Amino acid sequence: MTMKFWKKYHKWAGIILSVMLLLFALSGIALNHRSLISKVNISRNYLPSSYSYNNWNSAALRGSVELDSTTTLFYGNVGCWKYNHDTNLWSDFNDGFPVGIDNRKISKLFKTDNNRLFAGTLFGLYEYINNKWVYIEIEPEHKRICDIISKGDTLLVLTRSELGMLPLKNPNSDIAFSYLPAPENHKQQTSLFKTLWVLHSGEIIGTTGQLLVDAIALLFIFFSITGLVWYIWPKLIKRAKKKLNPIQNKQKLFRFSVKWHNKLGILTVVLLIFTTITGMFLRPPLLIAIASTQIKSIPNTMLSTSNAWYDQLRAIRYNEKYSVYLVSTNKGFYALTKNKTKMITIPVQAPVSVMGINVFEALDDEKYLIGSFNGMYEWQPFESKVYNYFSGKEHRSSNKMSRPIGDNMVTAYYERANNQYYIDYGGGATQLKGNLGFPVMPDLIKKNAPISLWNLSLEIHTGRIFQDFLGSFYILIVPLVGLATLILLISGAWLWWKRYKL
Repeated sequence: MTMKFWKKYHKWAGIILSVMLLLFALSGIALNHRSLISKVNISRNYLPSSYSYNNWNSAALRGSVELDSTTTLFYGNVGCWKYNHDTNLWSDFNDGFPVGIDNRKISKLFKTDNNRLFAGTLFGLYEYINNKWVYIEIEPEHKRICDIISKGDTLLVLTRSELGMLPLKNPNSDIAFSYLPAPENHKQQTSLFKTLWVLHSGEIIGTTGQLLVDAIALLFIFFSITGLVWYIWPKLIKRAKKKLNPIQNKQKLFRFSVKWHNKLGILTVVLLIFTTITGMFLRPPLLIAIASTQIKSIPNTMLSTSNAWYDQLRAIRYNEKYSVYLVSTNKGFYALTKNKTKMITIPVQAPVSVMGINVFEALDDEKYLIGSFNGMYEWQPFESKVYNYFSGKEHRSSNKMSRPIGDNMVTAYYERANNQYYIDYGGGATQLKGNLGFPVMPDLIKKNAPISLWNLSLEIHTGRIFQDFLGSFYILIVPLVGLATLILLISGAWLWWKRYKL
């Protein structure tokens, strides 16, 4: 292909892609600083209709806690709300949480036998004291709390990387975190997906890496703007000349844009290409090719930590009958011995979506209810049996992890007075048993459950924000824009080489 063709491609592809590159760059910077922007909310009224809450959909609810015979606390992505079953009235139960919907997203609410109430959130652990939530100072690697249970007089707090223990008898005790033991035949390996994720975000080398990736995002913004100036400003200068208007400032901006578009472009093109390629593999269809691939962890980075379970823990339960902990991880279910010295793979497991476990309820000493975006199953780990909870049929596959989504995307389960319900991500509250309907989602909660800036940025960065307009074709936005950008960057480097080096 001729140089003339590549000039035209670089020009017009750059113009067309500039809007998407600006959106990806700005949203990427926001994604790198969740805690910093956690107080910023966006009203769902400004977003496509699929982002509106309806019947507790979109993971509005993650679980519930019965306070007494008439009152239940429901919690999830909408925060914590108290419901009176006799009066059908809802009341806000979020006092004490910091401002911002991200700060009141609750992964687990837990009431102890002596009626102490704890909440695990994205940013830490809270206890309800004197009618408000009080933050508990903790210093784990990850403050993101995944699960809370109790065993005897001890509160067990599971983060995505560690297990914390808090004595309940002494209110002044500090919570102590420790690593769980590595599984048998453990290898220092990481999924290729996780590796590309932390490379793309810069998180692999901590804050320094994230700031470096922020700088790369700013470069994408700079090149998009200077590219538009390069295209538009000659016409504005020509028009100003005809009208005898001053053109000095326009000429200065044009020369600056051309000069630094070329200089910075050739100096940083490798970083820009690397960021583009890693981003393309984090979304389907390219994601499918790497989803199950494990590689050796990169030395001297967060991926080579001495913690075998870094960012992999999801839920925990203790079985009194067999004196063993059952631990859900992103690699499947494991049995943790009572003295916490061994982690053993459980041979037959209930399917769990790669999106993670959402329901882990003990039905009795032998059976557990497991729910995820892959459906809901009755799991009998000690009998090595699994049954589909909806069909009642035995599930014979023993795969540790399953496909991302199934026909029933379960986010929560609730049972009261012989009535059973599950919360579906798309359809919301769905009755399984009984004739008493699930409490209607009130306008009070809808009005007080905006989307966080971080979550909105994620929707933009993944292309899901366009789903209402493009349907399932939205999934092609990232790979197609990525491919076009890759060609754009390579063509720009080639044009610079032809002009200045040959």
